[in-house]
Amino acid sequence: MFSGIFVPSLTPLTPEDQVDTKALCELIEFSLSHKVDGLYLCGSTGEGVLLSEEERRLVVETAVKHVRGRVPIIVHVGAASTPVAERLSRHAREVSADAVSAVPPFYFSVGRKGIEEHYRRISCAAELPLYLYNIPGATHVDLGADLIKALLDEGVAQGLKYTSYNQLRFREIIEVCGPRLNVFSGPDEMLLPFLVMGAQGGIGTTYNCMPSLYVELYAAWRAGDIERARQLQFQADRIILLLLRYGVVSATKVAMRLLGVECGGPRAPLVPLTEEQQERLSQELREAGFFSCAA
Repeated sequence: MFSGIFVPSLTPLTPEDQVDTKALCELIEFSLSHKVDGLYLCGSTGEGVLLSEEERRLVVETAVKHVRGRVPIIVHVGAASTPVAERLSRHAREVSADAVSAVPPFYFSVGRKGIEEHYRRISCAAELPLYLYNIPGATHVDLGADLIKALLDEGVAQGLKYTSYNQLRFREIIEVCGPRLNVFSGPDEMLLPFLVMGAQGGIGTTYNCMPSLYVELYAAWRAGDIERARQLQFQADRIILLLLRYGVVSATKVAMRLLGVECGGPRAPLVPLTEEQQERLSQELREAGFFSCAA
């Protein structure tokens, strides 16, 4: 089982809208220098579903080669097409990633039978631990506790990334599945609440630009210093509220530029910030104490 702070790495892009492998290595090294516990590639933060298969493979190969086993790597292989997800799963295994993760099938409504078969084929192709990725706000599919337990009992899934604000559903999943299920919190602003409710760690966008804050928050939680963990969560929330106003992926890439790691703009249809917006965000981040949080 994995635990702690896993950074869902951004995918740096060049001005020509190509994957910037040099910047990706710099970003990963920035995360590792702050003692994070792992990486999560090509998820929502990494704009995975907006990248081609070839680009996703390039990101994974670059990251695995650069990390050299220093921390575990989970690769998001989710796709609307099951064969695409299978090919990405086999690739993750071939390059020695540690686990795969996948959103359920989206766009077409395939029902429980379709969802289960989709995950069975991914698990079989990967031959690695599979982390279900529940993000109903994006997929419009909410994985229920019974479905998750069925996949856990069958040996198809071993973990879950839970990106929703429904705390009751979160706790229901843990109650039904028990300690066999390795659960990660998805929403950055819910890390401490979900740790309290049974998560073993977190995977969130702003971990890219504030890794040390989240590492300290997790350490405080583990040490039983709830008050310190609470104050750190509040600090993170102030920055999160700013980034959300501008679009979290686009704004987080700007925040990384302020920290000296150039990640370029987002992949369309995500909208980049204008120069005026970047200047305003920069000023607002400074006033909110962003650089203290980042350090």
